[in-house]
Amino acid sequence: MTPAITESDEALHREADGLLDAGLRDAIATYGEVHVIGSYALRLMTWRDLDIHVVRDPPDVAGFFEPGGAIAALLEPHRMHFRDERRVGTVGLPRGLYWGVYLGDERAGAWKIDVWSTDRAGFEDVRLHGERLAARLSGASRQTILNIKSACWRHPEYRRAFSSADIYSAVLDHGVAEVEGFWRFIGRTGS
Repeated sequence: MTPAITESDEALHREADGLLDAGLRDAIATYGEVHVIGSYALRLMTWRDLDIHVVRDPPDVAGFFEPGGAIAALLEPHRMHFRDERRVGTVGLPRGLYWGVYLGDERAGAWKIDVWSTDRAGFEDVRLHGERLAARLSGASRQTILNIKSACWRHPEYRRAFSSADIYSAVLDHGVAEVEGFWRFIGRTGS
């Protein structure tokens, strides 16, 4: 890996650990079993995005608002939003409860924290997906993914029309090896 990319991932991990250790993990743990997942767990961090999954059998809305309040008091986000995906059932998302926590403009470098809660069966799908991805990563594919994510995460369509999952699939399933190839893969330009 190039030193700058590796150092960026490591620096973001240290910052995330600082947030978790400064009370975020404890605030969430009052509700259920905490798992830090996503790019943090995969060592593929290129921007300040932290994904947390909390297991509670069964998830309940009233209980989930307690850690939401604690997160708001601790981190003083400018915006938080709640969704009950058990009722909405958006394709591709866990069937659970969600807090989106925004500590500022994420495209300008502020933290965005996703907190999901499902029952144990709902977490099992998430856990297995992360383990399958981790098992497929090599030094070369990790470098390629970090390079592409670093070049793409500020794009206005990132997280709207394409996501990290598209980058992982392009590299791991389709052999995309550079940023320009990724733009071709998703049928977009980098501008």
